[in-house]
Amino acid sequence: MDTNPRLTSVVFRLSREKLDALKDLSRSTRIRQSEYLREAISDLLAKYEERLVD
Repeated sequence: MDTNPRLTSVVFRLSREKLDALKDLSRSTRIRQSEYLREAISDLLAKYEERLVD
């Protein structure tokens, strides 16, 4: 995983249903939505890591 502490903003679209579920999860766990999104992206990249190798 990238150890660089600098973060870049990203804009994307998400269905209202998924956004509401993410907000509910974030509220109930007190973990920021952005943390969940970073975790999900890291998991996805790890899953497809072999496809990323040149």
